[in-house]
Amino acid sequence: MEAHTCLSPAPRKVKNMEGYVDLLAERRDTSDLRWAIREWQSRGDYRYGCNMTRKEIFDHVIHSDRVRHTISKLVEEGGDGKALEAEVEDTLEQMGHTQELGIIRQFAFVLPKIMKKIYRKVLINEDGIEKLRNTHMETPVVLLPTHRSYADFLLVSYIAYHYNLPLPVIAAGMDFMNMAVIGDKLRGSGAFYIRRSFMDNPLYWAVFQEYVQTIVEYTGAPLEFFLEGTRSRSGKSLPPKIGLLGCVSEIWLRGRLPDLAIIPISISYDRTLEEKLYAYELLGIPKPPESTSGLLKATSILKESFGDIFIHVGEPVSLRSYLGPRVDRHLSASIPAHLASVTRSELCACEGLGYHILRQIQQGAVTSVWSVVCIQLARSLHAGCWSLPLVTLVKEVAWLTGILRRTGAAMVLEGTVEEAVVRSLSVHKQLARLGEDRVVYISRIHQAGSHPPTTQKKLNLSTATVESAVTHLMLQHYINQAIHLLIRPALVALALRSLFSETSTPHTENLKERFTFLRSLFGFDFIFEKEVEGRDFMEGLSVLTWSGEVSVVQDQVQMMRSNSPLFTTLLQLLSPFILTYSCTARTLDSQVWEDNGLLVTAIQSQVERCIGSSGLYSALSLDSIRHSIRAFTKLGIVTRTSVDGQARLASDHQQLRSVVNILGTNQYKQLQARL
Repeated sequence: MEAHTCLSPAPRKVKNMEGYVDLLAERRDTSDLRWAIREWQSRGDYRYGCNMTRKEIFDHVIHSDRVRHTISKLVEEGGDGKALEAEVEDTLEQMGHTQELGIIRQFAFVLPKIMKKIYRKVLINEDGIEKLRNTHMETPVVLLPTHRSYADFLLVSYIAYHYNLPLPVIAAGMDFMNMAVIGDKLRGSGAFYIRRSFMDNPLYWAVFQEYVQTIVEYTGAPLEFFLEGTRSRSGKSLPPKIGLLGCVSEIWLRGRLPDLAIIPISISYDRTLEEKLYAYELLGIPKPPESTSGLLKATSILKESFGDIFIHVGEPVSLRSYLGPRVDRHLSASIPAHLASVTRSELCACEGLGYHILRQIQQGAVTSVWSVVCIQLARSLHAGCWSLPLVTLVKEVAWLTGILRRTGAAMVLEGTVEEAVVRSLSVHKQLARLGEDRVVYISRIHQAGSHPPTTQKKLNLSTATVESAVTHLMLQHYINQAIHLLIRPALVALALRSLFSETSTPHTENLKERFTFLRSLFGFDFIFEKEVEGRDFMEGLSVLTWSGEVSVVQDQVQMMRSNSPLFTTLLQLLSPFILTYSCTARTLDSQVWEDNGLLVTAIQSQVERCIGSSGLYSALSLDSIRHSIRAFTKLGIVTRTSVDGQARLASDHQQLRSVVNILGTNQYKQLQARL
């Protein structure tokens, strides 16, 4: 009997790379100055928006019902009314943006010169630009780009200037405001500055909400912010931050606009500017503070090559279409808008929207051949080899590229596979170089005796560990940019491995149940949309069926090949995360921990002791360690308690040991032997 046909969903359409145009092509042939000072007029403004000066926006916020009501409440609690009003004015002065065409022209002159130095091409899908323009004429838009690098910050503004789109207003952290000269220049290009954390300050929260909503509702200017909240050091998508998304969603939830359009924007870099700094940060060395002097020191990158940038402007997502079926706006219809705070169910729906947008961003991302190369280089390192023949590397890359393309991935492949691999090695020659003997040599980025970025914090890892880990984490950064393409079949493979230790032919329902648990366990490290567990399971299982790894006969899953290349590759992709989560479980199982940084340090030390000959140094990533703690807490395996005012973590020891067994009996035995 044949495998069930329902297990194979329709494949996603592969984007045609010919639809991308190079923004730098024209800039290489004509004057940057003439282009920057050309007559410029935006095309595609929101037809119902009105131009508001900075003072008019401030006055609207100051006299809004929300801000006046918040001040009144604080006065009732003993606050000084005049002092609170002065605080509002100071907050707005600190927060408020300007958009000065002269400053924007300066960036339009400087940015192409920098990009032409370090990038070969900056490619974008023009059909997405025209859809954005047409959408914005009818409804306000919110632009949500990925955040992988500081280079993201003005890239969208540059695109808007290039295509005469309305210039965005950009949410930025206070760190940038304090940069001499640069802080004012960014403000003049449309940046408004907000504190990293302010939920415990009701007046600041009211001013912030009113400021953002005035921009979207009244001016109609595009609002740009990073849904993940911060740059992803690991290269993976981060769980969405719902504060700003909830703030703009409230405009529709309270019936003040008929709709809002969310525009997912995927930015894919061949090579990330901060690749080395990220590796050190993930080991526990904090980033250097943002400063103008630091920016000037970074000009050394102008001598290096960073390959291409691919920008994909995705399909607009209607806020009304997504949230409409999931919330009941009538429940708050009789309450004044400034008194109707966002409800728990509305926040939950906004969180679901955040995950949906991140999934759209992932599907729009362009996968570089270098990501596939890094998968093979990491496998070589895990086996203890710091080199491998080019012919072997090309063969493995060609095979995995074929698998990825069949899953619907948009791959960048110019010329033959070998030509693409060699080109990627030339861009990343600091990390891996091609020798004259046609062997690829992986570099030890951190050499014994060299120093990481200056910091007052002591690193708790040995020099030998750091020497290997920096290289591993740099490779993992690029692997993570493609891991979303294979995470669903990888989790099905892991679920199968754990079930095969119990039975030779697991039932599909048991497999789905195990997959769903693993999906929840790794839910902070990988992005999964809410309420689509069944779809994700079918997508993962279908890859294993059409590739011939398994067959499903009368709801029984049978392995067709043992130790096959695909099955092995999928499990190896997960192996650093399995080690991290296993060590987290073991550490939590060892004692009652206070909820502070000591636990994170203890887990990282545990991982270091358990790496052994596996070579899984990327398991030392602090991002994954923190995600694992959050996952165990969310699943109820670990609960937070308070003893004498100190937060503590109490563990269900049986569940922790069960998790480690599910992740792999071999890993559990190795842990026990080493500990």
